[in-house]
Amino acid sequence: MLLEVKGMKFPLDRKYYTKEGAHIWLKPEGDLIKIGMDAFAAEMAGSLNFLNVSKSRVKSGEVIGSFESAKFVSRFYSPISGEIISINDQVLNNPRKINDDPYNSWIVAMKPDNNEDGSEYIIEGKDEIFNWISEEIKRMEVDI
Repeated sequence: MLLEVKGMKFPLDRKYYTKEGAHIWLKPEGDLIKIGMDAFAAEMAGSLNFLNVSKSRVKSGEVIGSFESAKFVSRFYSPISGEIISINDQVLNNPRKINDDPYNSWIVAMKPDNNEDGSEYIIEGKDEIFNWISEEIKRMEVDI
């Protein structure tokens, strides 16, 4: 299933990390969790030119890399604690894949630690996602 808000799509088969406007999606696949940027982040950033991942072991909320577009430079935060097992080199070499298809352009696959730190910032479900995105859109309209 898919939620659409102002032309941006949000698959309901994953969770979203909301801390400080992070806009990161999480999707469990076996023992790993794939992580990427959501449609809102891809839209706000504009055409992505550069993406890097600089850590292998992280705690929830830590910076694991950065991304750049013509509009701005920003950090990429880990929504969970754990070890980065795999980095999607195709996306690192061509970050615009995120702009074209954010939900099939995962950035890292992590093996999560057992504890659930940061979980108060992770949401799921149509109503929670809709309310969050609607507030984020309002916030961005005020900031512009």
